[in-house]
Amino acid sequence: MKRWNCIWSGALPLFLGFWALMLAVLAVVTIGSQKADTQNQAENARHAVAEQYREVWAGDAAEEKKPYILSWRLSGQLSAGDGIFLSAFYDPDGQLLTRTPMARGCACFPGTGVYSWFFQLDPVLSEDEQLALAGLLRENRDLQQFYGTSGGLYDARATGGLYCEVVGVADPALEIVYPQSITYVYEDRSVLILDSDSDFFSGKALTTLRFDAVQLTSALVGAEASPRALLRRWREAESNLEQLLAFSPPELSRAGSSSNGSQSSSIDGAVVLATAYAYSPLGLAAQSLWLTALLTLAAAAAMAAYTDHKQRQALQRQRDFTRAAAHELKTPLAVLRGHAEALREDIAPDKRAQYLDIVLEESDRMAALVGQLLELSRLDRGDPLRRETFDLGDLVRAVWSPLSLQLARKDLTLELDLPPCTIGGDRDKLREAVENLASNALRHCTPGGQIQVRLTRENGEIRLSVRNDGPAIAPEDLAHLFEPFYRGDRSRSRDQGGTGLGLAIAQAAAQAHGGRCTAENLPNGPSFTILLPDRP
Repeated sequence: MKRWNCIWSGALPLFLGFWALMLAVLAVVTIGSQKADTQNQAENARHAVAEQYREVWAGDAAEEKKPYILSWRLSGQLSAGDGIFLSAFYDPDGQLLTRTPMARGCACFPGTGVYSWFFQLDPVLSEDEQLALAGLLRENRDLQQFYGTSGGLYDARATGGLYCEVVGVADPALEIVYPQSITYVYEDRSVLILDSDSDFFSGKALTTLRFDAVQLTSALVGAEASPRALLRRWREAESNLEQLLAFSPPELSRAGSSSNGSQSSSIDGAVVLATAYAYSPLGLAAQSLWLTALLTLAAAAAMAAYTDHKQRQALQRQRDFTRAAAHELKTPLAVLRGHAEALREDIAPDKRAQYLDIVLEESDRMAALVGQLLELSRLDRGDPLRRETFDLGDLVRAVWSPLSLQLARKDLTLELDLPPCTIGGDRDKLREAVENLASNALRHCTPGGQIQVRLTRENGEIRLSVRNDGPAIAPEDLAHLFEPFYRGDRSRSRDQGGTGLGLAIAQAAAQAHGGRCTAENLPNGPSFTILLPDRP
């Protein structure tokens, strides 16, 4: 919990802010794009409805029945995000011919195989009954179709259905029925689809009809949205249609449109078609972006945690560096103070000269330490390199040439294997890196031992290796040798003249050139390598 509190107070709010901003921009762009797509779908639906009208009115059905046939064909849905699309047809006198029903059904008498009967559900069902029917059909979509064997036509379907019984007010001439109840009768059970208590049936004679095939659907049965959400969109589309017709009554001689996408115009100079639609822009955006939102949120959280981890690592390194630098300066400062205080006393001349030498030695040590601290800071800061082309082998020879006296003092043998190797880089920084590897080898090579320096080109890299005879480095220390002031082996101390920064500077110089430094234990001693990209 403490860890997450730290992350929350660190980078996470910033990443979440960027995530929310990015998602908001994506949502705006997506909503704009989907609005255009929905408008195109509505326009296509309008053309399809007009074609349905032409097909039905050109058919052989009785004129009085054509509105019911057309009504069955008018779907109230848009494929875009469970949208609602309403159509209404008006005759030349402005009277309603038919419109999109909320719930609709058709059926065929046993043995006919023709869906000639149409269920008139909207005049019968209350809002709650519409929702109940849609909920049932949504929960069990198989109920949207029924096939029975009573007519002998659907035996092969083997659904177990016998017949569908409908009780309601029927008009045999028009082949329409206003259902009070609809029941699917199977071999082993009955399923009550609808049972209305509407006042519509008060005082009316009820007829019982049996069908062997039924299709039943509702505009409130969507792919994702709930029936209640679709009902709200239905009411919104109805409101849009009413506003359009209030402003532009259905007349053959005029066309109307609204900013919400509603339209009215004549079809073939015979009828007026008015259409309206409603959808949920935010719902569409959420449907399109939820996976993107989830993945980018996870990425933002991961990046925040990673950034926080890196920041804390950097802060810890800075603290360790400051603490180590203070520790390294503390000893020479203490020595300086002690000997300075002693020099104020009346001491022997030979002691005074000795103390002055110590003061100068510690001053030089501190000057070297401060100089290396500044150099490491410049490298970490990423100051531009002064690039030039030169031979790295010549530079390495120039570093080792002045060290012959130090080699002789420890009776060391130096073996140089330096073929010509042209490189592009900062000569001074690479020279300092080589000097630090040379100084490290001189300090830790066994007296009477050998130092080998090899320069090679391998796999697109330039490798400068410095190996010295001596004890192996502890495996747990190898990974930390290039950290400032790291001394895993206490024998690698200031008593040998190092500051603890040489290898860190070598690593920083190599990294500034796109390379790195490595350390490994070989059978005859440790080896330090600078690897640089092999490019001019």
